[in-house]
Amino acid sequence: MHNESLLELINRFVSYKRANGYQYQTGAYYLKRYARFVMETDPGTAALNKESVEGFLGQFQDTPGSLYNAAAILREFGRYLAARGIKTYLIPSGRLHLPTPVQPYFFTEEEIVAFFRECDRVEDSHLKGRDLVLPAIFRLLYCCGLRCKEARTLARRNVHLDEGYLDIIQSKGPKSRRVYISRELAGYLAIYDRRISRLFPDRTAFFPNKMDCPYGASWLQQNFLRFWYAAFPEKRGSGISIRAYDFRHHFVYANMNRWLREGKDVNAMLPYLMRYMGHSDVKNTLYYFHLVPDIYGGILDRSRHSEGLIPEVDDGREK
Repeated sequence: MHNESLLELINRFVSYKRANGYQYQTGAYYLKRYARFVMETDPGTAALNKESVEGFLGQFQDTPGSLYNAAAILREFGRYLAARGIKTYLIPSGRLHLPTPVQPYFFTEEEIVAFFRECDRVEDSHLKGRDLVLPAIFRLLYCCGLRCKEARTLARRNVHLDEGYLDIIQSKGPKSRRVYISRELAGYLAIYDRRISRLFPDRTAFFPNKMDCPYGASWLQQNFLRFWYAAFPEKRGSGISIRAYDFRHHFVYANMNRWLREGKDVNAMLPYLMRYMGHSDVKNTLYYFHLVPDIYGGILDRSRHSEGLIPEVDDGREK
């Protein structure tokens, strides 16, 4: 019989994950939400049980991505408790199903120009520094293909504009990487840095909110849609899903097409793109091949030129 409360067990588990090199912000978020849910519905719960877990997950039935994340984190927490000899409920493996990926949106050049035109029109408001942060953070997403979280949580100490690179620390799991940026972007961000520093002289976040903390994911997406629909009001209600994260998809698409136009070997370039994007496996980068007809068709056309170089092999069977 353990004497720790559910919240104490959660805090101990989160500390354990962070001690092993994980930031574990998303995990801590869902576990704290679960703890609040238990306090409201069954305050006597001291560990995971089927009723509270199923009730909690029921809140995410209309958001498959959140459902999968919450279930995966609770299952991991359950395994931690079981390893400590605490009687707990383990979510069956068949309960977890990856959500169907949202079809990426690939921008036209005209759409990019129109989006940033609206973005640059943002005016100062009661949100300190917002008019400086928004144009800069969206340009960083577009130019570097970062994950939205990587841009939002970027620390000032990890931005090295004189040397032309950013250090992305512990983005997915404990993995980190260095992202080099163009001179043009470095120059733009240097101007932004000087201007935002007048408002936040001792800031720690590169893109700070009024409390010098990173902005939230919903804030970024809301403002992305705000500029998008200001540029294209006719697209509102079209049923097409579009997100700030699509800048990352577009970055891959644009680079692959540029390499094809320049006659470069895309297969040879993929490992570099994989590292730049922070993909753990080249398969995650190859994912884009079948999504974009321009890329897939170009790869097929180029591969046909080498077909005649490979001789047929006689396997000895009669034809």
